[in-house]
Amino acid sequence: MELEYRLLIKYISFGLLSITLTFPYLLQSQKADQQSDSTFYRDDQIYFGASLLLLKTNQDNFKMRGLSRHFQFGLMRDIPLIKSGKLSSGLGLGISFEKFTTNLIPSENGTYSFDLENNNNTFSVSVKSFEVPFAIRWRNSSNLDYAFWRLYGGIKINWNYQIRAKENLNFVTINQEINNIVTNAFVSFGYNTWNFYLSYPLNQVFNSSIANSDYPSITIAPIKVGLIFFVL
Repeated sequence: MELEYRLLIKYISFGLLSITLTFPYLLQSQKADQQSDSTFYRDDQIYFGASLLLLKTNQDNFKMRGLSRHFQFGLMRDIPLIKSGKLSSGLGLGISFEKFTTNLIPSENGTYSFDLENNNNTFSVSVKSFEVPFAIRWRNSSNLDYAFWRLYGGIKINWNYQIRAKENLNFVTINQEINNIVTNAFVSFGYNTWNFYLSYPLNQVFNSSIANSDYPSITIAPIKVGLIFFVL
């Protein structure tokens, strides 16, 4: 099972690398389309971004500690919906990394309690994932104008392929607490390369029980607020 998992990671990584290497040829075909039709164009892009995480939870005793952050990088294929190209859809493939730090204290039986006194105790979770974004994209651009206002919104599906957790400086094992598949709704808007980015979770990334308690299980869903950059 572990061997099959590693092979799957290699295949996906190879696919992402292949798309990255062939992206310049996609841009050449994009230019060819523009030359054959004076109004038609595609806005294929490389994107990368950085965000802060705001952790949405159902527990009053839950607290964030330190700086929780998120990074993303990928490629988007533009699919125009109208001849002018001002309205299109986009389908992409990328990778992302996020890390959040909390006051949770893990126990050996897989349950958690809260550290309400010792501010030096931290529990952090790092997640690496492959992502597939789908977006509806509007921009007031033309085939000759590459600096324009844009508004993108859509759904992003993340497959979490690597999950690591630390209590202070020690690695700990987490089992079913992290969901392997996470879905987010996102929106970005801005001018030219610089764009504001907001992502809202549609399901929880973390779900676990509280030690010695009849309260509902702990749920954590990161809200991402930051910047995303688009490069032709």
